[in-house]
Amino acid sequence: HTLCQAIAHDDAVSSLCWNNNLLITSSWDSTVKVWNFGIRPGSRRPAAPELLAELDHETQVSCVDVNPATTLVVSGTTDGALYLWDLENDHSLQHQLPLHVDAVNCVQFSPDGQRILSCGADNFMRVLDVTTTTEIYAKDTRENLKCAAWNGDIILAGSESGGVFVWDLVQGSPLAVLNAHKGAVTSIVVSSDGNTVVTGGEDRNIAIWRS
Repeated sequence: HTLCQAIAHDDAVSSLCWNNNLLITSSWDSTVKVWNFGIRPGSRRPAAPELLAELDHETQVSCVDVNPATTLVVSGTTDGALYLWDLENDHSLQHQLPLHVDAVNCVQFSPDGQRILSCGADNFMRVLDVTTTTEIYAKDTRENLKCAAWNGDIILAGSESGGVFVWDLVQGSPLAVLNAHKGAVTSIVVSSDGNTVVTGGEDRNIAIWRS
């Protein structure tokens, strides 16, 4: 049953992430919202979400992620831009980067929080250094990548055609392509130990992969 419900945005919610009682939501209403969303003391039920900040964008926001330290938020928009926000400095905008020539489908901080991965409808996968915002890797995959996840220096990216591409960033080369779904891969999650990968697709199936 539903434990908590709130009207978060004026249009569809496109993405969300949750870390350390901080909930980040993005929407087609061109905003990202930052919420305090924890568990009530002495209870397993969540407290009512408290809106901490509203981050305005120039166009619809398609994806969002928060770094492991919950100090930075990265968001991607339908016009191909990445926005980097500082949660410790009045939720201020640090950078606005025109990285893609089409919509950004996915943004992900690396597990150490030092890099940002972005995948776009322009078929490009890009990796940025967080401190300098320098692009340290770029690849035209010739596939519309819909989602992605880190596993150390390995990137797994799900494509519109149903494949999961496994890339080694150190070597800069693909390791494998998994025929995962009949239709677009819409979600990828890697377990904390890196040994299990779960994918979801438009074919309404979930696949579990073990290394």
